[in-house]
Amino acid sequence: MKKSRKLLALFLVFCLLAMTGCRKSQKEEVTEYSMYYLALSETKLETVSYTPSKKDTESMVQEVYQKLSEPSDSEEYLRLLPDDVLMKNCSFEGQTVTLNFDEEYKKMNNAREILVRTGMVLAFTQLPGVSYVEFQENGKPMTDSDGRELGPMEKNSFVENEGKNINSYVFADLNLYFANEKGDHLVRENRRIHYSSNVPLERVIVEKLLEGPKSEDMFPTLSSNTKILGVSIVEGVCYVNLDKSFLTETMSVQQELPIYSIVNSLTDACQIHGVQISVEGETKVTFRESMELDKVYQADYSYLEDADED
Repeated sequence: MKKSRKLLALFLVFCLLAMTGCRKSQKEEVTEYSMYYLALSETKLETVSYTPSKKDTESMVQEVYQKLSEPSDSEEYLRLLPDDVLMKNCSFEGQTVTLNFDEEYKKMNNAREILVRTGMVLAFTQLPGVSYVEFQENGKPMTDSDGRELGPMEKNSFVENEGKNINSYVFADLNLYFANEKGDHLVRENRRIHYSSNVPLERVIVEKLLEGPKSEDMFPTLSSNTKILGVSIVEGVCYVNLDKSFLTETMSVQQELPIYSIVNSLTDACQIHGVQISVEGETKVTFRESMELDKVYQADYSYLEDADED
């Protein structure tokens, strides 16, 4: 009798676990997505809920492509592309959606082009299995005004500000400094990002350092668990305030590298002459063995792996 009760109890537990698993899977399944349109002011994006008719990625990609090509059916917002810009075709391979436009695309003014690019990247990368969006002009890689290829873009290329709408975006070319494989030198990663004009560039830079490098040959200098409490520039000095994770969750790199990955990255992009780092507002702190934070650090490129070449 006792054995039967134990078996019954185990069976009930199994059923409960199975039901929980089913609920979890159903909860995680995304059924509603967003389509992106241009506000009537042409200064920001508007989002509209969208439920795809099919669930496989290939079909969803083509469906989003068709919707982006269609005129807006609302008087409250515009479609992303101007009427004279043709999106010729769309393909999906690996994790990348490639969009091919005609030559009219590059005749858009810069403000609208950034919003168009933002909306399209966000629309496709929300789909399962899509990580990147690549732009082409008549079958060739799209270039910017300086002739540089835009390359594949991902959702993290765009830093969204708080709120339902996405405001005007600008772009920046950054030098972000990460660690080499041995953790004894810095290596420079050139990154083109798009970010909201409402977000200070200095904060965006620290956020990107916390996200880590894109290259497989580079390694993070800061823990992704570190929280930014504040970043501001006052009289040529950038003040970076981080939480205690900066001290407790250190990476396996030489002690100077986390400091100078921040300092060098900020100095290269911002008009500053130094950086002071604090932990929860405190500067009377020692990072690792001997890096005192109660001082302003200047950029130091001697830690670069290719310092001799620079």
